[in-house]
Amino acid sequence: MVRKIAYLTIDDAPSEDIKEKVDFLVSRGIPAILFCRGDLLERNPEHAVYAIKRGFIIGNHAYRHVYFSDLPLKQCFEQIRKADRIIDEIYKKASVKRPAKFFRFPYGDKGGLKHDNVLEPYEGEGKIRKEKIQAFLKSLGYTQPKFENITYRYYRKAGLLDDVDWHWTYDIVEWSTFTEEHLYGIDSLEKVFERMDEDVPEDGRGLNYPNSEEIILTHDHTETTHIFKPIIERLLAKGMIFKLPPLK
Repeated sequence: MVRKIAYLTIDDAPSEDIKEKVDFLVSRGIPAILFCRGDLLERNPEHAVYAIKRGFIIGNHAYRHVYFSDLPLKQCFEQIRKADRIIDEIYKKASVKRPAKFFRFPYGDKGGLKHDNVLEPYEGEGKIRKEKIQAFLKSLGYTQPKFENITYRYYRKAGLLDDVDWHWTYDIVEWSTFTEEHLYGIDSLEKVFERMDEDVPEDGRGLNYPNSEEIILTHDHTETTHIFKPIIERLLAKGMIFKLPPLK
């Protein structure tokens, strides 16, 4: 068992099942950042209010789940701004002050014309686009906490700790169990667990590496609700100590 700090992030919320997941996490004393889509917040605002009142933080995952690299800059800004306004309204409905503004790009695509390949340097027009989107996020008050104890060389070399948006150090990839093409061959909970047991810290598989904190990515999909609890229990068994990041 490796005892270390981890930050749980849940993308693509809120689904119809998010209350069940929130209640389970509360029962285990686990806080989380819910990176929510604006269109789903419009559909299920009461689910987000429920999560906020139980201590969870609502982050911005854009209005729709689209590749920013496929959009004109103006539309990228609108995707961010529209979801931001909806989140403000959700916090008002919850009668809770919004504690921080956190953003994660759909697919991890920062808008630099290369979809989700964020580990290689941005060049030319892609670099300009990425920098403009980062500046726009900053202008709206978005921040990334100082994750000083994330030590992976690949992560730091790519500048992922320097950007305004949140990336992740470990993707559970549970979403692959219900897609036609199974990434890394992950087509079952057993395969999810097998990958979690791997020890390749400089290739995004560092759950068993003791010398770095983790930003763990999972998703709020109804198709994987039945494996959400076993996955969280396995993370706890591995020694993850879940916390919220510093908010100031």
